[in-house]
Amino acid sequence: MKLKIVRTIALSALIILVALLGCVGGGGGGAAPTPSPSPSPTPSKVTIVIWHAVQESERQVFENLISQFEATHPNIDIVFEQKADLETTLKAAIPAGQGPDLFIWAHDWIGKFAEGNMLKPIDKYITEDILNKFVDIARNAIEYKGHYYGMPISGETVTLIYNKDLISNPPKTFDELVQMAKQFYNPNSDMYGLASPIDPYFLSAWAHAFGGYYFNDTTKTSGLDQPETIKGYELFFNELFFKYMAQTRDYNSQMALFLEGKSPLLINGPWSIKQIRDSGINFGLTLIPKIVENGKEYYPRPYAGVKMFYVTANAPDDKMDAIWEFLSWMTLNESTIKTLALQLGYIPVLKSLIDDPDIKSDPVIYGFMNQLRYAILMPKSPEMGSVWGPIDTAITKIVSGEMSIEDALKEAQQKILQELGSS
Repeated sequence: MKLKIVRTIALSALIILVALLGCVGGGGGGAAPTPSPSPSPTPSKVTIVIWHAVQESERQVFENLISQFEATHPNIDIVFEQKADLETTLKAAIPAGQGPDLFIWAHDWIGKFAEGNMLKPIDKYITEDILNKFVDIARNAIEYKGHYYGMPISGETVTLIYNKDLISNPPKTFDELVQMAKQFYNPNSDMYGLASPIDPYFLSAWAHAFGGYYFNDTTKTSGLDQPETIKGYELFFNELFFKYMAQTRDYNSQMALFLEGKSPLLINGPWSIKQIRDSGINFGLTLIPKIVENGKEYYPRPYAGVKMFYVTANAPDDKMDAIWEFLSWMTLNESTIKTLALQLGYIPVLKSLIDDPDIKSDPVIYGFMNQLRYAILMPKSPEMGSVWGPIDTAITKIVSGEMSIEDALKEAQQKILQELGSS
């Protein structure tokens, strides 16, 4: 009996041992051991460098937005660097491979930077659905010769700003504008009818009013000698500037007249709003008044710029997905664009925000958006660089009385043709 028990115990032990060996050995059809999962690789940190020349108030808002982006994208760091002379710095750095990944500026640099091989196309990220999210002026701004080189942030143009404590009903027609300017003009009391910087950009509204133009981006031709361009300039100078405005071209001097209550009207852009608010002036915005002539209506059409993120040729391919993540967050995100609009007065170019209640209820933003409907996109061609200087010289000669408006513009036209090699 005892022996039988011992044999039974020994047999049981042997069976258990065999079973254990089978599990350990893995032979003979036993289930293979489940491997421990390998740890997922940690995504590498990406640093995106952005150069800019925005004002201090703008910088603070951008940096706050960047912090929000980084909080939800922990593997992307954004370096936001101020550059005093942005164009010169970029032109030196990018060809040397030392430039940023992105920079911020108006769209009118796109031609010369693309022709200089300093930009990187982002065509593979730009779909028709994305383009359709923007108003036409913005989608056109980021394209050059069939390629897309960045994403639009906001639009900007100039409009008529008025002092509500001096004017209850702003002028709706050019004739009303002239009569109002005449009413307030009294240089002996240091009062002037209208304030406006006198330079090619600000005067573009009048050059375009009757269908004239500085430069045609499509035909690559200048139009300073066109009758319509001359007519627009003559209207402004002869009916407003020489009669009812301070005889200075200087931006700060003209701006000071409005800020100090010495002019009831000012033509300026979104960048001027903070200074106007800080001055305590009770102000409103309205369209630059239409011109009614022989039963027809003509609208002064100022140049429009589109502030955008440019992608530089220095942006490496392995960063592009991260760069696109940032660009889409900054430019397609309604919350981001509304922040820029409500805090800085940036004019939204996202279609979805045009009828947004917060945007429509802001008189500044809505005022500039309204003027933007009549604006003309600044030329993108590099050739435009040969146009600004001669126009500026012509304006100086007009203001000083050295030349007539027609002669000064025709002389500028010849200089431009010479510079473009078309004379």
